[in-house]
Amino acid sequence: MGICSEFSYKFISKQFSIKDKILSENYQIISPTKSTPEVILDPKGTIKLTGRLIPENAEDFFNPIEEWINGYFKDPAEITCVEICLEYINSAGTKYLLDVIHKITHIHLKNNLGKFLINWYYKDEDEDMLEKGRFFSTDLDSPFNFIKVI
Repeated sequence: MGICSEFSYKFISKQFSIKDKILSENYQIISPTKSTPEVILDPKGTIKLTGRLIPENAEDFFNPIEEWINGYFKDPAEITCVEICLEYINSAGTKYLLDVIHKITHIHLKNNLGKFLINWYYKDEDEDMLEKGRFFSTDLDSPFNFIKVI
């Protein structure tokens, strides 16, 4: 079980119910694999990645995410929250994730004047993922909320 699996389940079950048909038509979930994370793209303002990001072809993995983001920012939610809860990221995953977050922070949100939060979850003893998050925050010149997961 991943570091944010329990959190993800609670978050999803409280916020979204397929039975209750709360999901909108632009809501998308990309199922996780052993090398890619679960991705939740919610037009109500959440972009969430949970799991491992070591894609064999990062461009193919990120293309549908970027397409969704392009559509989302035509009419974004009042607040957009990016939730990054990854156990591991390889160099290709780092590059593409950095590009996607850069696009959100420096292109779309400045044009749309929206509010934006980035929550970076890391396991208590995982200094590498904390440092990766700090690198992203510095490189993007954007504040991150670092949340320790026990």
